[in-house]
Amino acid sequence: MRYLLSCLTVLLFISCNSKQEEKYAVSGTAPGVLNGIRAYYNVMDERGQLTAIDTSIIMDEKFVFDIKENLESPELRVLKIDGIDSNLLFITSPEGVEISVDKDSIANSTVKGGPINDAMTEYQTEKTNFQAFVKDLSSKRNQAMQDQDRDAFNQYNADYQKGLNNYKQILEKLQRKNEINLVGTMTLGELINMKVYDEKIAREQYNKLEKNVQNLPMSQQIDAYLKRIESVAVGQKAPLFEGHNPDGEVIKLEEIMGKVTLIDFWASWCKPCRAENPNVVAAYEKYHDKGFNILSVSLDQKTGRESWIKAIEDDKMTWNHISRLQYFGPLAKLYNVNAIPATFLLDENGVIIDKNLRGQALHNRLEDLLGEGQSQGAM
Repeated sequence: MRYLLSCLTVLLFISCNSKQEEKYAVSGTAPGVLNGIRAYYNVMDERGQLTAIDTSIIMDEKFVFDIKENLESPELRVLKIDGIDSNLLFITSPEGVEISVDKDSIANSTVKGGPINDAMTEYQTEKTNFQAFVKDLSSKRNQAMQDQDRDAFNQYNADYQKGLNNYKQILEKLQRKNEINLVGTMTLGELINMKVYDEKIAREQYNKLEKNVQNLPMSQQIDAYLKRIESVAVGQKAPLFEGHNPDGEVIKLEEIMGKVTLIDFWASWCKPCRAENPNVVAAYEKYHDKGFNILSVSLDQKTGRESWIKAIEDDKMTWNHISRLQYFGPLAKLYNVNAIPATFLLDENGVIIDKNLRGQALHNRLEDLLGEGQSQGAM
């Protein structure tokens, strides 16, 4: 999910209702910045790389970009000034954009350019304030750890959770207030990343975006992410995949299915996974003869091949195992797995019927499916 959020930050675009091409002008003031310093008007690619498409030399604390872009809709641009570490995001506007740069804290700069820039400024201000809050709190946490002050550390946790919850509420209000435009998309991505919105609410909010906003690369990344989640939701057919077992043989999910099947994403280095393995072993031993199969998918890397094989033996996991030895690679992405352990329980038809069952919950579910009178016979 971090990758997603970073991509969303990179691909901030905005669309307006007008279908006519507009010419967008940008100018500003930079109090305290010396004559001759250069300001750069940048576009940003999907990797976050900046490309200057216009340059202005600051004179008398003022700058004007001569470029007049012909755009069908407003888009994100980035202001960079020599000698100032951070950059400033702004959105082109048919009304023109005027920027007043705060050279000591560019985050405190003001951008005037229509309601969308006002909304974006509000969002960026709240985000900056939260980041400053976390930074200040982190220094207190580090001091508490250094002093081995448990009370202070517990207070840090309480303060952080309170601040985080407050920020989530602010984000949600901003998202609802801007649910058809770019700021709605920006905040939607962050709310998904912070798990405030589940896939159902996220999809509902995404569908409220104006169609031209949905067509933007940033929005399309959210859509693609939601589609990956939706493809492995309860009620969906499990996506098929294959991989090599420790002996180098190809094992296919479709060959394992036909019984109640648990797909178990884990790794030898994952302590919670290893702690859960005895419970999974017990479930397998109890229900395998009644029609329960397991396919474990290891997220070990190439350097961890021997550790993977040893963990299988040590934990007495006698079912099918595969790995591509690619960490959170294609198989994890196929099932939208970004943390382990992660499990998907399939019925006899390969339909996902439950997710992330652990401990007694796994046994209870299997008892419902395969208990007395439900036996299907072993595979």
